[in-house]
Amino acid sequence: MDKSRRPEEELRRVLDSYAQYMNIQVRQYDLPKYGLDPEDILQEVKIRIWKLIENERTIVCPPAYIKKIISSAVIDQLRKRRRDDSLFRHEKQTCISERQDPYCWETVRRKALEETVGQAVNRLISSRRQVIKLYLMNLTIPEISSYLNWSHDKTRNLLYRGLADLKESLKDMGTENEDRR
Repeated sequence: MDKSRRPEEELRRVLDSYAQYMNIQVRQYDLPKYGLDPEDILQEVKIRIWKLIENERTIVCPPAYIKKIISSAVIDQLRKRRRDDSLFRHEKQTCISERQDPYCWETVRRKALEETVGQAVNRLISSRRQVIKLYLMNLTIPEISSYLNWSHDKTRNLLYRGLADLKESLKDMGTENEDRR
């Protein structure tokens, strides 16, 4: 490549001189079969040639170098496509595995247990029922006492007594150790 010309002129000369050669080389790969656009590959080749000219590198045999650039660009695009497809398949599989089947035995069993616990909680006296419901919503004792404007000790005592009453109520309802299996 001629170093006496400006980079833009040199790029234009190379692209004009080897445009047909580049098109033939890119078309050899039958890129639409792989879901790739030949124009994307040609654009990538032009960018790589521009970077080469801009860095003032000398190429002894332009056709061989252009063929190498095209091969590299095609391989890079195929790898990128494979990586994207793999990521898509992984995400799809993750979504499928996380999706809950409404007829799954475990889901039915969990719903039945939730209903049973809800009925047992409703049997508790009012003050203990309030604390237990908030505790089942993953609130801590300090959060519950703050929410209800009760002392920490009162909240803790009502919680522990309520849990003991809940356990007894669940035993009476026949759900003892059912979740531990």
